Amino acid sequence: MSKLLEADLSYKIRGCFYSVFNKYGPGLKEIIYQNALEEEFNKQKVKFYSQKRINIYSLDSGKLLGTYIPDFIVEEKIIVELKVNSYLTQIDINQQRSYLRANMYEIAYLVNFGTNKLEIKRSIYTNDRKPFYIRVNPSSVRENSSSLIRGNLCSFTLMELLIIISLIALLAAIVLILFNPWQQIGKSYDVKRKHDLNELRKAYEDYYNDKGCYPTGNVICYNTPKEDKKGVGQGATLVGYSCNICGNEAAPPQFSSFSSYISRLSCDPEHSRKDYLYQYDPVPCPSWYRIYADLNIESDTESVDLGCPLGGCGLKYPPAPTPQYGYDYGVSNTNLEVSNVYNCIDSGNICNTCNTYDECIVDPGCPNKSKIYGSLGLCCVNNPGSCP
Repeated sequence: MSKLLEADLSYKIRGCFYSVFNKYGPGLKEIIYQNALEEEFNKQKVKFYSQKRINIYSLDSGKLLGTYIPDFIVEEKIIVELKVNSYLTQIDINQQRSYLRANMYEIAYLVNFGTNKLEIKRSIYTNDRKPFYIRVNPSSVRENSSSLIRGNLCSFTLMELLIIISLIALLAAIVLILFNPWQQIGKSYDVKRKHDLNELRKAYEDYYNDKGCYPTGNVICYNTPKEDKKGVGQGATLVGYSCNICGNEAAPPQFSSFSSYISRLSCDPEHSRKDYLYQYDPVPCPSWYRIYADLNIESDTESVDLGCPLGGCGLKYPPAPTPQYGYDYGVSNTNLEVSNVYNCIDSGNICNTCNTYDECIVDPGCPNKSKIYGSLGLCCVNNPGSCP
């Protein structure tokens, strides 16, 4: 058996009809029953509109034909029409059904208080049978909204649609120019990066206070630490180890010794395209460290203050475990500068380390002052064959 449409509400308002009829009996003026029914609806906490004007639409085009004012609209779902006649005629019933076919409601009650036995006629005409109706959630129906009428949507000419589309595109372009959502996303990522690195620094310092050392790569990094060397070839000297931090990857082999200082390692918000770089003292008990991140907003004032405006922080060159992009934000232990060494092309067309930018400018080993780079990785990428 199919479920009765709006069964609970229908049962409730039928009870209101009978309550009014039992109190006042048949044959009074229609306005008296209407006022009495309003009182009963309020008593039973039934929401209603009295004498609300509703629209009647063309069954073919969906255009507005006129309006109709029933006695009640109950809960924005059911029409109620009152009569005080000697009996309900077929014309009354057909009229109710005709109105129901051409409006946005699906249920109507025709109630006759003019006979010794209350007459109630319930009519149903579901919206999926109405050719003009676009199906929506009944709670969102607004009778005066032309967006519900398929005919109105179809009444736009091609030129009007093109104009509307052009205006929408123009507004979208203005929004992109004024608010630049990609830049806003980039800024939010950078806020997270700075927060992550500062949280790591706090954990590192707590670790150092307890153990007298900073953590090694096996404690922090998900990949194997690589050697960072100053210079190239046989004359290169080991200056540190570097590896990457990301809590989304496999836990470091010895992370359990660090987990009491931070519950979970941070990860760059754009991992795996970017990672946090960890550099540390190349001894069993490190006495210094640096942690780097690559910001999306290159003009960030903190990046400039750190001496990394050209992406010059962090050692990055094959086969180091970092991609070829410049780090431009970092944190370190106290009294250790974050900004890293610069590199230049020497007379033999080889990338070589020349320490700070100012030193590179005056270094005779850097004859081409236009080829000074913020990292060895950038030097190698921009000068193929310069890194053996």
